[in-house]
Order: sequence, then C-alpha cells, then structure tokens
Amino acid sequence: MKVGSLGGGLLVCDIGAFSEWGGAVYDRDFELDPACDHARAWSALHPDDDDLEAASVRFGSDQEHAGLVWDTDGDGTAEIAYGRSPQAPAGDDDSFLIMRSWIPTGRTDAPRRYAARAVGEEQDAGRLTLRSGRAVVVGTAVNADETGSYATPQEREASIQALARLHPPVQLHLDDQRGLGTVLWVKPGTYRITCGWHDGARGRYMSEEEVNGPARTYADDDWSCRWVRFTWSGASTAVT
Repeated sequence: MKVGSLGGGLLVCDIGAFSEWGGAVYDRDFELDPACDHARAWSALHPDDDDLEAASVRFGSDQEHAGLVWDTDGDGTAEIAYGRSPQAPAGDDDSFLIMRSWIPTGRTDAPRRYAARAVGEEQDAGRLTLRSGRAVVVGTAVNADETGSYATPQEREASIQALARLHPPVQLHLDDQRGLGTVLWVKPGTYRITCGWHDGARGRYMSEEEVNGPARTYADDDWSCRWVRFTWSGASTAVT
C-alpha cells in the first residue's frame, strides 16, 4: 500500500472524521488561507523555533475531531504496512507503520528491517483513537470534497462511509492525481504513536543515474528513511 504526500505531510484519522477535513484552501491570489486545515496541520508540525516529526491536530466545525499529522519531509510516496506486536495472538495485527524512504526502488529491504529492530529507540508522538476500525491516511492538502462529486455535505459523508464497507485497502484519488489517500482496516481502539528514522550520509542525495542504474549492494550510509508507527494500546469508546 502506498500514499502520496504532496509535500505537506500525511493526516491519519478515523474515517468518521475525514469527511470534515478541509485540506488546503487558497484565495484569489493563490495564497494559502492560514485558518485552513492544511495550514494548521503544517503549523502544528512546525511551531515557533521547533520542528516535530508528528503532531496532533483538531478539526471539524467545533474542533470535535482529532487526527495525527506526520511530516514526510517533502514530496514523496510513503509505504503502509501492517504489523503484530510480540504479545499479540497469531493473525491479530495490532499495529501499522507508514514509511518514507530514499533508496533506489526495489534495491533493498533494509529500511523495513531497520524499522523492525528500532521499536525501543523511537520517539513518542502521542495517542490517537480510531474508534470505527477504519483509518484514513491522506495528504494533508487533500480536501475531503475533492475525493468525489458530492452535491451536499451529507452525500459526501455517506459516500466516504461507504468506502469503509469495501474491502480495504481502498485508494483515494483526485481528478488529476492518484494515490493521495488510503482507507485501512485497523483494530478499533486507541493507538500509541512513535516516530523513528535513519539518516544515511547519501540516501537523500543519490544522483538520478545511480537511482536508476544497475543493482548493487547498499550500505547503511546509502539509504535514508523515516516512519511513524501506530501500536494498539487498548479499546476506547472516545469520540474522534
């Protein structure tokens, strides 16, 4: 499963909340409205004199919904994978991970193996309740209205809820861009969120020729990655 970020980060929220996400809003001069959800998400990630890996953001007409916004560090595509903690029963996926990596496609699975070993080294980034068991992972600039042709807010909400009844993962597309969101099945409840990364010396700066050149063995300094992990921590009836 993959999802594009459009450079502003990724939002993770319950599907019941996503229909209220306003994304990016621009004025006639194509200036971003600082009050729009996309701008507020960016401000949450980059408060004064600080930069965060991930941050919570409230949204909706009465700020009644909660989401997690994660910095993808520029335009790019992130992978999504399910996981299971050691104490979970076989077949009971109780975590999922979103990863952005800088490495020639298909050349090594080192980023995945690195993340699997780095659980105890991750930075805590809070909690998020996914009460419905359906999570949306989407570029923060995407407005829920852009995912379909909706005559009314009620029609938009009903259509998005219908996605939850399909067999996930289900990708979300805009008219001119594909793969900017994904609907996942997850274990209902509250999730602990942690972030991790590996900064190789050359990973983000490989030349186009090297990226697309012949396959070879890559050392740790030849690739970079960053990820956010969601680990189930218990059932919850909280509204999100």
